[in-house]
Amino acid sequence: MSKPPIVSSSQGQANRFPCAQCGAQLDYAPGLLQLKCPYCGFEQPIPVASDRVVENDFLRFVKEEPLLPPDPVNHVEQCNNCAAQFTLGPRETSTTCPFCGGNVVVAPANTPGQIAPEGLVPFMVDKRQARTCFESWIGTRFWAPNDLKNLSKRDGGLTGVYVPYWTFDAFTITAYTGMKGIVYYRTETYTDREGNVRTRQVEDVHWYPASGVVQVPFDDLLVLACDRLPPQHVAAMRSWQLDKLVNYENAFLSGFQATRYTTTLSEGYGVAVNMMQPGIDRAIRQDIGGDRQQIHSKNSDYQDITFKHILLPIWSGAYRYKGKTWTYLVNGQTGEVTGDSPISPWKVALAVLLGLIVVGFILWLMSQQQ
Repeated sequence: MSKPPIVSSSQGQANRFPCAQCGAQLDYAPGLLQLKCPYCGFEQPIPVASDRVVENDFLRFVKEEPLLPPDPVNHVEQCNNCAAQFTLGPRETSTTCPFCGGNVVVAPANTPGQIAPEGLVPFMVDKRQARTCFESWIGTRFWAPNDLKNLSKRDGGLTGVYVPYWTFDAFTITAYTGMKGIVYYRTETYTDREGNVRTRQVEDVHWYPASGVVQVPFDDLLVLACDRLPPQHVAAMRSWQLDKLVNYENAFLSGFQATRYTTTLSEGYGVAVNMMQPGIDRAIRQDIGGDRQQIHSKNSDYQDITFKHILLPIWSGAYRYKGKTWTYLVNGQTGEVTGDSPISPWKVALAVLLGLIVVGFILWLMSQQQ
């Protein structure tokens, strides 16, 4: 099994993609898998390898390779277009030259101390489409103020960013102990307020010891590997189609921003192990059976652990409403939107009032029936 390189060079190599017709900088065209000139319209296909993005043996990798922390320093890069030198931040792998405005991509594979990404999901949704997705989403915010939709159309911008992730696979074998609960009903006698003796059915549970072993596989658990974007919004994205992963090519970054990971591989694995626990617990409860289950202990063995370092496309946006900034994200592959929106106090007050009216009406009906 191949291994991703850990780079030890002292400086990256800036890449540029000039137009063969007019010499301008080519940008990646979302959804077309090709570079396109924004001036003359020239198009250039991006070569994409047909082989699958490889899975890497996690335990062998951490044993044989020094896991360096993310490089915390800025780097001086040289633009291949105008030869000017400029500073690239420690988290950036693509930007624009501040002198000539050309797109500059520094291959993460040449970034000191970093594990190079082996795959990415290209942007399939362009900026215009992302904006439309956001406007549709904001229009569905029932509790948002009525004027928010019109405001959001003219306020705030969108930035396309390739965001680093780790993915983890594992096969888990877990021995557990617990209890199985069988629900039954018994008849209970009681005296009501009027002094009448009555009976009722009361639920109870018989508990029995339980133990066993469950096997649960996990595939492509996604772990966000940077802190640049709001983690709660990123975690809410559920529509990634990782079967569309392609092998990493610098050309896909042209015209977009990209960031390096700040969560190390070992830290990412720790997050992945925590993500596995609910799935393991569900398997244990299913194995215990019965009506109720208790898990007293569990001991998991994690086997066949593999990982990938990949980049996923996200449009990052923000808008202001009454002095406060609200952020949102658009999935650059599927158009899914996650984010924040303000809540109208008038709508909330009206809902509470209507609720009180309904409750009052129900109480009145009940009083009429007595």
